[in-house]
Amino acid sequence: MPDKLGGKKITIKDIAREAGISPGAVSQILNDKPCRISDEKKRKVREIAAKHRYVVNQTARALVTQRSYTVGLILPDIQNTFFSKLAKVLEETCREKGYFLMFANSDDSFESDCKLLSRFESRGVDGIFFIRSNESYQYEEQLSRRLQKMAVPYVIVDRPFFGFACDHVCFDNRLGGYQATKYLLEKGHRDIACVYLDDKRGNGANRLAGYLDALREHGIEPEADRMITGDNRIQGGYNAVEPVLKSGATAVLVCNDMMSLGFLRGLQERKYKVPRDMSIVSYDDSLREFLLDITLTTVTMDLDLLAQRAAEVMLGRIEGKRIRAQEIYLEPVLAVGNSVRRKKD
Repeated sequence: MPDKLGGKKITIKDIAREAGISPGAVSQILNDKPCRISDEKKRKVREIAAKHRYVVNQTARALVTQRSYTVGLILPDIQNTFFSKLAKVLEETCREKGYFLMFANSDDSFESDCKLLSRFESRGVDGIFFIRSNESYQYEEQLSRRLQKMAVPYVIVDRPFFGFACDHVCFDNRLGGYQATKYLLEKGHRDIACVYLDDKRGNGANRLAGYLDALREHGIEPEADRMITGDNRIQGGYNAVEPVLKSGATAVLVCNDMMSLGFLRGLQERKYKVPRDMSIVSYDDSLREFLLDITLTTVTMDLDLLAQRAAEVMLGRIEGKRIRAQEIYLEPVLAVGNSVRRKKD
């Protein structure tokens, strides 16, 4: 509990009186605002505040600044290691910039997307980082109407909304799918399968498009039985093993790490070895610390950079520095591990 002077809670005025400076100067120091006050005086103010266990009243601060210094994050699946890592990095980035991050999980549901957007708005957040559900790609018109009614700034993160003018910070997933497939081709593989999420115009569809680009560039006509749909979860990858093996593929691009985990489990049950019996390229690079006997070759996405750019766009929007929507597409990088072997003719 905050300390009390004479039966009442300590205030900025009390700290200012004890420190011998103005209340405005104390407020600047305690809120980490730039000010022309000596380091010695800053140290003294913080010592007085700590001694009396003073806590900045965020409600009062919000009334003065017209900001809550709180932002929301809508995630599609917190159990997915990619999104949990992204949430951690975004929280750290926001904290460094003086903002508190709250997150909520939509379970990849469009209905939940809409409800969570409304709930964050009603709680007075200054902005919302929005990773849309895969289901929302079936309701693009409805989603665009909902976003047009937003009363607070928002930034679309990771999963783009093509053809809709709003702030985006995402990775170029078509390029990532192309990089992964091209690498397998360079290793001599021509019978290459792809396990992907059929999400219409989302990341899964774009990774598949990159896979198709690379095959056609090398004069290979894609085969329908080598394009296997999954659900971006472990079970989806596990279920894909049998159709991939039946297709005669010697290599596979599995379009997210959770499905790769299920795919590896299915291969292990069948006594298949990676890369001896099957070469694999994954996507996300979120399993590196969990796999002990294999280092997956995978398409990596720099989450620190993603969070940094998303936060920059958000703060620019909150502070009213931008009018036009920003669409930023970051470049993924292929990280080579030991899950792909060179195929000999």
